[in-house]
Amino acid sequence: MTQQKKKEEISYQLESIDQIKEGLVKYRNAVIGEKYEHLPYHLTPTKETILRTIYEKQSCIVSDITKVLGLSPGAITIVLNQLEDEELVKRIYKKMNRRSVWVELTEKGKKVVRTMQETRIDFWSNILSHLTEEERAQYIHIMTKLSKKINESK
Repeated sequence: MTQQKKKEEISYQLESIDQIKEGLVKYRNAVIGEKYEHLPYHLTPTKETILRTIYEKQSCIVSDITKVLGLSPGAITIVLNQLEDEELVKRIYKKMNRRSVWVELTEKGKKVVRTMQETRIDFWSNILSHLTEEERAQYIHIMTKLSKKINESK
């Protein structure tokens, strides 16, 4: 296959990937819109990731969150301020190390994360239910392989 043919094929594949991604985002937004409708919060993907990270760790410092998201401490602080204003997180100053500020979820924050988890399960269950068991395994294998490559590039 010539170099030009390879480029054309890759270009076609990228267009297909973009269409799939756009479809997934639209579908995700529709599902999330339904589920999050009753929540009085504006949840962005960054806020969702921060809330999920804190939930998984139960208590963490800002640098834990910056490692997950790859954003600056300043950017994380801005989002944490918004989450604190919405009473989803609280900052804790521990006596042993007053320089480090710990972040924990409030009860409201835990409830929001549980709603997010239910929504995520519903979303992916619905999408993956259209695949056979073998196709789901292939999908996971391919996504894992791509994820490893992306992480190696950092």
